[in-house]
Parts: sequence; structure tokens; C-alpha cells
Amino acid sequence: MKKFLFLMAFAAMAWGTEPLSAQSLEPEFEGEVVAVFPDGSSHKLEKHNVRIKTGAGVYIAGFAAAKQKTKVVIDGSTAGVRLDGSQPIELIVRAKDNKADPMSIVRVFRMKATAKNRSAVISAVGTFNVQSNTMEYLPFTASKYGESSYRLVFETRPNGEYGVIVSNPNNVDEKMVIVSTFAIDNGSDPKKK
Repeated sequence: MKKFLFLMAFAAMAWGTEPLSAQSLEPEFEGEVVAVFPDGSSHKLEKHNVRIKTGAGVYIAGFAAAKQKTKVVIDGSTAGVRLDGSQPIELIVRAKDNKADPMSIVRVFRMKATAKNRSAVISAVGTFNVQSNTMEYLPFTASKYGESSYRLVFETRPNGEYGVIVSNPNNVDEKMVIVSTFAIDNGSDPKKK
């Protein structure tokens, strides 16, 4: 009987001290993003509702002489979560599931920062109604992570303020744009070395 109690006590201690698995870094809700630091710690990125701002273009004789830009704007000049670009950077992004190609539903893009806000141009219409998307995307490689997430790894890590948008490919009528934000300091770009 003592041997049995000893084994039960040992098993309870072993279960209680089991280390957290890496899969426990998976965000709780769809659309959330977690930054993973080189020491294994993590921090959830701040989420923001964005304003969509459209600037009027100049039209001459029915043609656009200057571009009309539409941009997403986030209040505040800097992100609260700052990552060291001289170290590896990983993000865990929760989606509806991890069956879709992550390149089709996750966008990581650079934002222009001013003293009051951060913004990115999502479209521009110019002469002869030529449309363009001038967003500067940060390339990543991705792998499945946990039940419904992706693990993003960035080879290039230039300094700047960044936003992450996670779209739902099954929902055609998305009404609200949520952007998670982070910044890279001490950035590096291996392609330029």
C-alpha cells in the first residue's frame, strides 16, 4: 500500500511540474497575434480599430492628375510591443483554422509614423484611373502551429512600425478592420549584407 501511495504522489508531482509546451503560446481568439522573444517569453500585440481616410485627388478634364489615396490610420505614434531586429523574430497568428495558405490571409505591412499616428496607403488611384496598392509588406515564412494558428518567421527585419491584418477567407463581408501592431528596432536585412 505504501508503494502505491508513493507512486501516486510521484505521479501527481510529475503532472504538476510538467513544463508548458510551445503550443501553449497559441492566442486565445481568432485574429490575435503573439510575439515570441528569443528567450521563449511572449507578449500579445496591441489590437486597434483603424480609421479609413481618403484624400481627394486633383481632376483635370475628367482625368486624375494626382493620385487619390486611401489609407488605414491608427492613433498613436509608436507600438507598445517592440522587437529587437538583430535577434530572430517570430509571431504566432491565430486564424479561423490553419488549413488556408497563410500568405492569402495574413498581411504584415510597414506603417509611416508621425507624431500623432501611424498609417499605410492601401490604394491609390491616379491618371487614367490606374489603381495601385503601395503597401510595403514584410515577407515571412510560415508553418502550422497548434490547433488554428500559424508561426511566422521573418528573415528580413528592417526598423519600423508594423501592422498585422488577419482576414477570414470564409467571410466575404468583413465590416471592421482590426490591426495588431509591433515595432522593430536595431533591424537587419540579410539581403543587404
